[in-house]
Amino acid sequence: MLAGPGQAKKVAIVLSRSLSAYATAVKGFQASADSLEYRVLNMEGDMEKGRRIMRRLRPGKTSLVVAVGSEAAFAAKTLNRSIPLICTMVLNPPDNLKRQAAGIIIKPGIDAQLIRIKKLLPAKNRIGVIYDPRYSNKSVKAARQHIDRYALTLLPIAIEKQEDIPQVLLKLTKDQVDIIWMVLDKTLARPAAFDLLLQHSFKEKLPLFGLSPRHVKAGALAAFYVDFRDVGKQTAQLAGKLLTGKDKNRWDFPRKLIIYVNPKTQKMLSINDLGVFPEVRFVQ
Repeated sequence: MLAGPGQAKKVAIVLSRSLSAYATAVKGFQASADSLEYRVLNMEGDMEKGRRIMRRLRPGKTSLVVAVGSEAAFAAKTLNRSIPLICTMVLNPPDNLKRQAAGIIIKPGIDAQLIRIKKLLPAKNRIGVIYDPRYSNKSVKAARQHIDRYALTLLPIAIEKQEDIPQVLLKLTKDQVDIIWMVLDKTLARPAAFDLLLQHSFKEKLPLFGLSPRHVKAGALAAFYVDFRDVGKQTAQLAGKLLTGKDKNRWDFPRKLIIYVNPKTQKMLSINDLGVFPEVRFVQ
């Protein structure tokens, strides 16, 4: 229970815009926060409207604000500082708030990905990753910190631009690595860059871990993706802590991930049945 009898807390859920992922997260929140009084307000992608919404929320009438999406999180700069704030479904903690805030970061944690890679492919230990330090240096640094605990090794190769990819792929052969892993990176996430990685993975017969179900559908072996409904439930639980004065500056990664797998690629690579893992979803 998030509030006792006679102590109902009033929560304002502010949506950045109408997206199915946001709607799913809100449903998860509602399913786990039935002791709260909440209302949903939609910025509709209009930042000025979002700022007006935040300014109109007053202490006493609003016990907590849940900003859903990066736009709502940025609009929360105008929110009264005495109202607790949760930012959820955001890529990174917003750095312009000038106040305490807690939240859920909407990308798989590096540690969570590594443990799942080891679980799915226990005989493959050498991971290669191409990255642009401007965008994913923190992710690679986190991987370096966690890699040893899973008896894995990491071969990170930095690039400065997309045109560098064909040359550095020569270092990611089956003699050097067992897996190619993509971390969230603006340079590598571009369609042309992904196509190069995918073609190379086919040529070398290496499992490629992409970033989304779309990558898996295109031919990557697998991708770790967030369970949006569970993020909503996780947000509701964090709300309960904030409303009791705890974890006012806590940031978590999603606790539950869905593993999307391409069965055709799995068969091509002669990888054992991955359907034994309940979190696996096959993409045709």
